[in-house]
Amino acid sequence: MDIFDNLLNLEEQFYEEGWEEGHNENLKNNFLEGKQFGLQVGFQRFVLLGQMTGFCDVLDSLELGNQNLEKNVESIRSLIKTVGLSNKDEDVENLEKILVKLKNKFRTILISVNRLTKQDKKRIIDFDDFEDLSRIIAGEVKGFVEDEDVDEAKTAQDQAQAW
Repeated sequence: MDIFDNLLNLEEQFYEEGWEEGHNENLKNNFLEGKQFGLQVGFQRFVLLGQMTGFCDVLDSLELGNQNLEKNVESIRSLIKTVGLSNKDEDVENLEKILVKLKNKFRTILISVNRLTKQDKKRIIDFDDFEDLSRIIAGEVKGFVEDEDVDEAKTAQDQAQAW
């Protein structure tokens, strides 16, 4: 074996080292991007629940004296407490079911608030306004779409509407 035999394999050696380095860097970046995407999607899923809780806190502080409204607020709070915060299949499925109930219950709360405030000629709030505000706060994460115009790509939030 000649001392120059290793020189003949330099190209292959550098190729393998470069490929391995690039592969490891890609794995690290994919992990970080996946974490960031997961945090954003998780935030988008639960921001509406946080807003509902905050709105219920405001209603409690106003002490409106409406028993129906207080009962619905308490119902919202108890439903939110049953939501699991993990990404397990059971918790995601449970969130889907509870979210439908929460939205309907919250609509009734907004209707009650509108009836109470209509006397004061204040602006009427509806659930669409509330949900739009949630989307603005949560932002949108662009989903990866291959060979399409990015402006027309669906967002992850759009795709998550049918949770």
